Parts: sequence; structure tokens; C-alpha cells
Amino acid sequence: MRDAISDVVSEARSYYDGAANEIYKDIWGENIHMGLFESPDEDLPTAMARTNEIMSRNVGLTPAQEVLDVGCGYGALARFLAEHYGCQVLATNISEKELERGRRLTSQAGMSHRVAFEWADFHELPYRANRFHVYWSQEAFLHAADKRRVLEEAHRVLRPGGRLVFSELLVRGGTPEDIRARIYERVGAPEMWDDGDYLEALADLGFTIRSHQDWSENVALSYGWVREELERRRAEFEDRVGREVVDATSDALRFWVDQARANRIGWVYYVADK
Repeated sequence: MRDAISDVVSEARSYYDGAANEIYKDIWGENIHMGLFESPDEDLPTAMARTNEIMSRNVGLTPAQEVLDVGCGYGALARFLAEHYGCQVLATNISEKELERGRRLTSQAGMSHRVAFEWADFHELPYRANRFHVYWSQEAFLHAADKRRVLEEAHRVLRPGGRLVFSELLVRGGTPEDIRARIYERVGAPEMWDDGDYLEALADLGFTIRSHQDWSENVALSYGWVREELERRRAEFEDRVGREVVDATSDALRFWVDQARANRIGWVYYVADK
């Protein structure tokens, strides 16, 4: 199993350290996650900022707490939590390029005393048990080779009473196998769970659900906005990463928009206590 996990981690790292990094860092910006839209014509950066605000609003964060952020991207959420709640954040990732940019942006923001960056695989976290007050993740578990093991690690490193906060993309039950295969091909993972799979695993591990919200209507809006930006700036990106990569990325984004509109890809927010 370890070899299978290592293969998936390596594939995800290559994806985010490769051409995707060139596209994501310019189009998605400092955040790399879904946005909560107030209207269809809103821009994604505004919607992503709203996601950070709403996800953190009722978590109960304090300056005395330490947060573990897994799949931290460029560290935008880590800086947001440290700035607005005064907590310490350990931001982790498997992409060296994202970690490097995250450290640079955090230093420029004068936040290095509150936000640290480390390489870590969420299947096997290099941290002692019962350490963190809060475990945070946004759309990272979809890349996991073993999602049950990732949740077991979250439970292990959280203090008794600690809080697990995450949002995750789902593939709905009943999705045809050929559609699933194409979705998994882009993600680089062997499977994606549906809502019931996460709820069952959380209960089985002893977590108590505090909040559970379906935000699926925002998936097509998020990926649709990214694709529109990619097409608007197509000439620029073709010069940087090549036409073939731009074509493949645009086609993949359109496919995800179509599947989200068909209710085959969902997005759910969870808060659960250990």
C-alpha cells in the first residue's frame, strides 16, 4: 500500500510542480480552491476570499491555538487565519514550488513569525499525536490515495477536543465509470469519495460532526471562471507552457464544469470534533 501511496503523492507533486503551477499561480492567485459566489457574474478571487471568511467564522480560533493546514497551496489561508485570529499556523504541502512561493509571500507580508511552511505527506504526518488544536484542509483530500488513512492521521495529530475543518470535492454515487475514470485521470488519485463516504468514516473514527453544508452549486462557477480566464489569456500561456498544455487544461476544465452542472461533482464543507 505504501508504494501505491508514494506513486500517487509523486504524481500529485509532479502535477503541481509542473505546468499547472504556471497556470494556477497566475489565474487562481494566492488561493487555490473553490469560491462561494454571491452571483454568477462575480469573480473567483472575491468568491474565494468569502470561502475563507465563512469557513473560519464559527471555528472558534484563538491566538493560543496551533493550526495544521494540509495542502496549503501558496499559504493564503494560513496567512488569513494568522492575521484575523492571531493563531500559529503550520502550513504543509507536497509541492516544493508552492511551498517556496508561500514562504516568499508570507515573508513579504511580515507574517513569518506566525506562519511556517514544511513538506509533509498527509498520509503519514511527521508530527506527534495530540499536538494541534485545529486541522484544516481545502480540496486536498481528492488527491489522496487512501482517504481513510488521511482522516486517521488527522484524528491522531489533533488534541482531544481538537477540531477538523475541511471542504472537499466529491464524485457522486451513480456517476458512470467512464466519467469517473476521466475525472480521476486529472486528479491523479485512484478514487474520489461521495458525501456519505466522508460522513461514515468520520463517525467510525469517533469524530462528532458540528457543521455539514453542501456548496456544490459553486463548483461549475469556480472552474468556469478559471477556464474563461485561461481562454482570455490563451496567447500568454501558450508562450509560457505550450499550446498542447493549454488545450488539455482548457478541455479538462470544461469537462469538470459539465460534470458539476450534471451533479456528478459536488463540494461539501465539514467541521468535526475529536
